[in-house]
Amino acid sequence: MGLVEFRSFEDKLHPCSNAILSANKYIRKMKGGSQSILVRANDGRHYVVKMTDNPIGPNLLANEHLGSHVAKAVGLPVAEAKGILLSDSFIDSHPDLWFELPSGVRRPTKGMHFASQFVGQTSGPDRPTEYISPSRVSMITNREMFLGMYLLDVWANHQDNRQAIFTRGSTKAQEVCFIDHGHMFGGPAWNFKENPASALHLERSVYNDLWQDEQVTSWISRFQTIIPGVLSSIFPCMPDEWYTGDLNELHRRLADRLICLPKLVNADAERTWHPSQQKTIDETLRLSDFGIHHVGTPDTRSAFHRSRATA
Repeated sequence: MGLVEFRSFEDKLHPCSNAILSANKYIRKMKGGSQSILVRANDGRHYVVKMTDNPIGPNLLANEHLGSHVAKAVGLPVAEAKGILLSDSFIDSHPDLWFELPSGVRRPTKGMHFASQFVGQTSGPDRPTEYISPSRVSMITNREMFLGMYLLDVWANHQDNRQAIFTRGSTKAQEVCFIDHGHMFGGPAWNFKENPASALHLERSVYNDLWQDEQVTSWISRFQTIIPGVLSSIFPCMPDEWYTGDLNELHRRLADRLICLPKLVNADAERTWHPSQQKTIDETLRLSDFGIHHVGTPDTRSAFHRSRATA
């Protein structure tokens, strides 16, 4: 990478960026529709990179950027988010990272792309996993964070299952880190539609006994205090290549949802935390085939919900 190319990238960085990174080693392509890639950067760390012209669309990058920074600001465990340069020479040297489409292979464009730092080891027995069995749920040391992430996803109108990875330490204990925020904020099309329980983690037992009125109120208060400042700092300096659409309208929509978040949470929780216990045989078998374990919520509603039912 030449000095001229590096300086042009540096000049193009938005004020919110906290680092200048460039990819210097391609590792592999990751799973998923956005066809992200794993690279090593010039700081020696590994990053999962989502590229601006990915098959899902550029708003995916804006969502990842915004979701990562908001979640981190309110105290939720997420991967570090940064911008990273993919140069022409890097892209041309690694055709395996090119997009594979029904119409053929398409070359990504150079420039600044979204990068989230890879959490844990990239290979070996200590690498993180996305799967958690019901028998190991109790070993998650920060499991209470699932409640906060659920509430944030309700605010952000997350349109996909909540993705998470679990890091393994020297003991049996595990920690959760939330990843993949591209379908927050109404999804890549910024098409807001209420879809209760859509953003829950597939292993529902991670939510057992987490709902406490005081904790819900505390999270919502924290969101309403912290998030407005985060939005005001991020939206003015969102890279142009990372979105298509009206940022001002998205900002307004999210600000409105923050104001009425208690109402949104109540509406979603009525179906998410107290779903019907009736399941068809086919549904039960389907869930079993995928290793998803449904665990019923308590029969007795909390005062938080009883107050809404009598209102």
